Amino acid sequence: MKRVGFVVHPDREAAHSAADRLVGWLEERGVECRWFRDDGAGNGARARAFAEGLDLIVSVGGDGTFLHAAHLASRASCPILGVKVGRLGFLTEVEPDDAPPMIEAALEGTAHVEERMAVMAEAVGGVAFEPQWALNEVIVEKEARHRLVRLAVFVDDGYVTTFSADGVIVATPTGSTAYSFSSGGPIVTPTVSCLIVTPVAAHMVFDRSLVLHPDQQVVLEVVGDEEGLLSADGRESLELPIGARVRIRRAPNPARVVRRPDAPSFHALVREKFDLPGEPPPRRPSV
Repeated sequence: MKRVGFVVHPDREAAHSAADRLVGWLEERGVECRWFRDDGAGNGARARAFAEGLDLIVSVGGDGTFLHAAHLASRASCPILGVKVGRLGFLTEVEPDDAPPMIEAALEGTAHVEERMAVMAEAVGGVAFEPQWALNEVIVEKEARHRLVRLAVFVDDGYVTTFSADGVIVATPTGSTAYSFSSGGPIVTPTVSCLIVTPVAAHMVFDRSLVLHPDQQVVLEVVGDEEGLLSADGRESLELPIGARVRIRRAPNPARVVRRPDAPSFHALVREKFDLPGEPPPRRPSV
C-alpha cells in the first residue's frame, strides 16, 4: 500500500480545506494518508514515526510549511510536493486543483524529482545537540536584543575572520533567496551547489558573503562575552554558550522536490517575487 503524509499550515482554513480534498481523493484510491500534528514540542520521536515508510510528503501552505515538511521528509529520504495556498513561493508552485496528477505521478515514480542541496549543523565543542538539518539555512545569532555576538569563522579548520554582528548565516543555494538575501547575500541558482556564509548586520568594514565549495566545512565559534543561539530553517533555537563550536557542512541527504514539468524557471520566479523592473526587449529576427 502506498503511504502519503500531509503537513498543513496550521492557521489557514484554505490549506486545511485543500488538504481534506486531497486526502479524500487519495483514500478513494486506497492510499494510506497521515497528518503531522505539530504541537510545538519538538518531539523528534513523533516526527520519525510520522515519516517512517512514507512514499511522499505533501506540504499544503507556503514556503514555511514546505521547510517544515522538508525536514520531516529528510528523515525518510522521500520526495516532497509543495502545494501552494496563498502567495507564489520559491518552493510551493502547485495549485491545489493541479495537485492530484502530480501526486499520482510521484507515487508511480514518473514525476520529475529535483534534488536540492541541504546543510547539517553539528556540535563540535562546548555544547551537545542533535544534528540539525536545513534546506534553507543555519544561523548562529545573538541572544541578547541590544548586544552583538562575536563569531569566529573557520573554513576547513583554517581561520578566516571574526564577525561582530547580529549573527552569521550559512545558507544553501535554495536558501539564497531567503534570510541570506535580506542580509545582502547573493542570489544563487539552486542547481549550483555551494555554501554561502553571510554576516547579519556586521559592525565592521568587511561585511560581505563568502561563497564556498559544497564539500568545504564551516565552523562557527562563539567568542567574546555574549552567548549565541542556533536555528535551522527557523525551527526552535538552541542555546550556544561562549566557547561553543558548530560545524556546518553539506547534508548527506538532500531534499527531493517534486516539480511540475512546466515549472517556471528559477529566474522567472526571481523576477516575479522581487518585482524586478523593466520589460523584455522585442525579439529581433535572426539574420
